[in-house]
Parts: sequence; structure tokens; C-alpha cells
Amino acid sequence: MKWILTLIIAFGSVTLMAQAQHEAFKQDKELEAAFLQKNLSAFIDEPVTFIFDTLERQVNAVELQQLMKTYVPTVKNSVIRKASETNNGFVQSFGLYKGDDALYYVRFTLNPLTSKLEEVVVEKNN
Repeated sequence: MKWILTLIIAFGSVTLMAQAQHEAFKQDKELEAAFLQKNLSAFIDEPVTFIFDTLERQVNAVELQQLMKTYVPTVKNSVIRKASETNNGFVQSFGLYKGDDALYYVRFTLNPLTSKLEEVVVEKNN
């Protein structure tokens, strides 16, 4: 009987730990400001994966800044707005819009434990 009770308690504690959630990402404004300046160094402490079309590369903060300037162009009369947020805010998407049409989407995937960038994906909206 003690063995069954111990097994139930152990199983219950494992399932409770599996459902633990991280606090929500609360630096939305800072991330958006860094994206607007194309300088995400405050959110980088180790190499980040940058993906655009067929390009996939591990980059540091300086290389990421150069790639962002290259692959996310500045378009006259366009605005950058948040497009979506998932995973308690640790996956943030921003769109480069001209009027109501999205020209580019940029998705930032952040680590829930450190709130640092893991991946940046740039997609051209055709």
C-alpha cells in the first residue's frame, strides 16, 4: 500500500513540474525599439541563428546588425508594427507595413530562461 501511495505522489509531482510555466516576456517595448534601430545587442549573449530565404547562419551581435540592415530594408512611408506574440511573449513577430500590406515579417524567438535571442527569421511577404 505504501508503495502505491509513493508511486502516486511521485507521478503527481512529475506532472506538476511538467506544467510549470515561465514568466511572460515583459520587454516588448525594448525589443521593438532595438528592432527599429536594428541593434539587438542588448538581447544577445551568445550566437544567434539568422534565417532569410535560403540563408541560415549563426551570427554575433555585429553580424546580426549588418544582416538586419541588409535584409530588412528601409521603405519610404512604411511602419513597423507588432504582428503577433506567442509562447508567453517569447516568440515575437513584427511586420514592415506599407499601408495595409505587409512587406516583411521578422520573427524573434527568445529563450524563456534568459530572455535572450535564439533565432531571428526574416520573411518577405510576396
